[in-house]
Order: sequence, then C-alpha cells, then structure tokens
Amino acid sequence: MKVLNRYAILHIIGCVLFLTQPIWLYTGPPDRAAFLFSKPMQRDLIGNALMLGFFYLHYFIIIPSLYFKQKRLPYLLSILAGFIVICLLPSLLTGRNPFLEGAAAYPPMDARLPPPPPPPGPFLAEIRHQVFLFIAVVFFSLSLRIRSRRYKEQTTLHAAELATIRAQINPHFLFNTLNSIYALAVRKDDATADSIVHLSGLMRYVFRESGDQHIPLQKELEYLGNYIELQRSRLGDTVVIRYTVEQEEIAPAVIAPLILISFIENAFKYGVNPEAASLVSIHIKVSKKTLYLSVHNYKVVLPQHSFSSGIGVHNAKERLELLYPGKHKLEITEDAHHYLVTLIMELL
Repeated sequence: MKVLNRYAILHIIGCVLFLTQPIWLYTGPPDRAAFLFSKPMQRDLIGNALMLGFFYLHYFIIIPSLYFKQKRLPYLLSILAGFIVICLLPSLLTGRNPFLEGAAAYPPMDARLPPPPPPPGPFLAEIRHQVFLFIAVVFFSLSLRIRSRRYKEQTTLHAAELATIRAQINPHFLFNTLNSIYALAVRKDDATADSIVHLSGLMRYVFRESGDQHIPLQKELEYLGNYIELQRSRLGDTVVIRYTVEQEEIAPAVIAPLILISFIENAFKYGVNPEAASLVSIHIKVSKKTLYLSVHNYKVVLPQHSFSSGIGVHNAKERLELLYPGKHKLEITEDAHHYLVTLIMELL
C-alpha cells in the first residue's frame, strides 16, 4: 500500500509539472500582462493536457491491446490519429484556423484594445515543440510499459521457480527421514523428539513461510539447520557432516527464501555413498550485511547415476542472477575427487 501511495504521489507531481511546463518555460517579456490568457499559451496548455491524456491512453490501452498483440498497422494508425488530434484540436479550440497563415488566423480584434502582438508564424513552425513532445511521450510510455511487462515476467518466473523448488522436495528424503525417525522411536532413542521437531520446522518453512519475496535471514539459517540435522539423523555414521555458522552482531537482514538450499542439497545428493568415505562440509559466515557460503563434498559415483551438478544448482544460479544482479559472486570448482561451491552475496 505504501508503494502504491508513493507511485500515486509521483504520478501527481509528474502530471502537474508536465501540465504547467508551458508556464515555467515561458520566454516572453516578463512584464507582459495576462500572458496566461494569450492564445499561444492556451494552445500549449491544452496541447499538454491532451498529450498527458494520450500518455495514459497509450500506456494502459493502446500498447496492451495493439502493440503487444503484434497489430502493427492499427497501432501506427492510433498513434497517427492521436498526433493529428493533439496538433489540430488546441488551435481549433482557441479560435485559430490551422490551415490559414498570419494575422488572418485570428478573428478581428476590438479597436479599443491594445494592438495585438505580431502575427504568428507558419502553423508547422508553431507546433514543432508539440511534435517533439509527442514523440517523447510515445517513446517514454512505450519504454515504461515494456519495462513493466518484463518486470512482471521476471516476477512470475521467480514465483514459478520458487513453486518448482517447493514441489521438488525429494519424496525419498522424506520417506527415508520418516523411516529413520521410526527406527529411533522403536529403539526409544532420545533423538526421536528432536528429529520430529526438525522435520516439522522444515515442512512449516517450505510450505508456509517461504512464500514471501524476502524473509529474515535467521529463518533461512534455521531451515538449513533443520535440513542438515535431518540428514545427519538419516545418514548416521555413514558420512562425516561438518556444519558451522558464524554470525556477527549486525542489524537484521533479509534474504530470498530457499536461495542457498540447492547447493547444500546437491552435496548430499551426489556426495554421499554408504560404501565409500563421504564428507560434506558446510560453512556459513555473515559479516556486515555480506553472506559467505562454502559447501565442499567428496565426489562419489553411485550405481544409479553419475555425478552432476543437477538442475537445482542451475535454477539457483538463475535465481541469483534475477534477484541479486551485480550483488553476488558464485564460484564452482571441481576435480576428479572434490566439488566446492563458494558464494558471496550482499544481503538486504
């Protein structure tokens, strides 16, 4: 609501400035009386009002219904019609025949009034500034509309990617986690309750709290902690898991939800093999609104698939480019035995 109010105020200020542009750009003699009631000033004010109306007509109706639907000829005809109306109507409304030149363009003046100013020049010369303004209005509204459309497309893409990530929660991971919790319960292990809490926190975050564009960084870290603890509970002693978090006392920061999990998920998916030595090392450091993430794992080859960075990492790269352009640095290095992800990103 506050954003809408701000845009409304900006629109009102812009409209007032544009409508009054002929007044504060007036170059006539400063001592001329009643210049606001002169015919040229009236034409300019009417022309600006018409152009302002055409700006919104072009932005909200003509571009979506004609330009975006590839109706080129109707679009060009609508632009031409608007141009003709804006050029001719102000002159007609102020009593000038645009097809006549010189003093004959105005009706006779009363002899008792002061002599009129010199007759206006040719009609085309008189409206040339309106031509330039019209062209600027058309291109400005078109560029704004295209930019708005691209932003909506990116926002829709972001929402779709987030929904895909939420829908791609590995069902095998959930089933294996539930089986691990069941085994703990059968043994009456004290870790059973903690595992249920971790799973509950993970599911609550994914399905309820990750729908916002940005969420507090602490919630994202809690989600990662729950995920790693569930992996630790599920895998037991078959893999060495090192997870450390360093946080300085800084002002609360926010982050895009589920922006880090793909790199960690990838390490557990392709770096864990019960029949081989497995290591997953995850380090997170937050310092002065900057987050550092390091994920390292051994590369193991499982019977069902060969090692790959996976679609999750590809989606994470695209989301970083979309949400943090110029505000992150991602490096992925690998050799025959190791896979390392290093991410540095500026927090909001």
